[in-house]
Amino acid sequence: MEERIIDGEGVRIRTQAFGNLDDPPILLIAGAFASMVWWPEDFVELLSSGGRYVIRYDSRDTGASTAYAPGTAKYTLGDMAKDAMAVLSGYNLQAGHLVGMSMGGVIAQLAALIRPHRVKTLTVVSSTPLGVEWLPPPREDYRQHMAMLHHLDWNDKNQVADFLVRDAEAVAGRRHPHDADAARQLIDRDLALSPSFASLRNHLAVAAPSPVQAKAADIQVPTLILHGTADPVFPIAHADAMAAAVKGARMVAIEDGGHELHPNDWPQIAREILLHTCVIHIGRL
Repeated sequence: MEERIIDGEGVRIRTQAFGNLDDPPILLIAGAFASMVWWPEDFVELLSSGGRYVIRYDSRDTGASTAYAPGTAKYTLGDMAKDAMAVLSGYNLQAGHLVGMSMGGVIAQLAALIRPHRVKTLTVVSSTPLGVEWLPPPREDYRQHMAMLHHLDWNDKNQVADFLVRDAEAVAGRRHPHDADAARQLIDRDLALSPSFASLRNHLAVAAPSPVQAKAADIQVPTLILHGTADPVFPIAHADAMAAAVKGARMVAIEDGGHELHPNDWPQIAREILLHTCVIHIGRL
């Protein structure tokens, strides 16, 4: 594993790369509140052992990347899409296969629209299509859980950790048992690596739809959609809508899967990503 700090447009981005740099590159983009560790190393190694050069990174306000004082961030999802392109450039890559989860899936869609020549394939995991209206809201129990954010003291690491642990349980699917101890260990590790963990709340402001008039229907790159049928955040109708909107998109439903990367689902998810990215070899700058 190699670690680099990439300088974007006024932002420092901490990155890690796995595998052989001569292999086709995959860029992993995490969701809201999530640093790179939410793409677990064992999952990343499933992709790298399949012949891919895999890069993960801390997005703004997570991990060791640039953080802003809570409530002061002015960046947009479009800026975060440019960050993803900066990571590719930081590794001298002219293009890559983008895999985005949740908010990361929206960022990946924006990148495919803003810089289509730099995105060879797109994989959207547990996310929602840009420019599609009247999709169902999160499940009622998840909305009640998220309402607790209004009472959260973001300066109290224990409160933040406890909320994220509850969130991990709230987004879990029905197919596999939820491992609360593993979730706690991951969250404690994530917050320990985030010196400005209170800045995570800034993602609440940028998670809204981008001001850019972007539509999933305008995506021209090969697209794979992976989505749990029991996702409480973005119900499966979001994946159906994206499959209908993006010409030629392929959708794979994860039966009874939630809004998560459950270890028991890693083999299926990795297999689908490797299949989707196997046809095009990416050159370097």
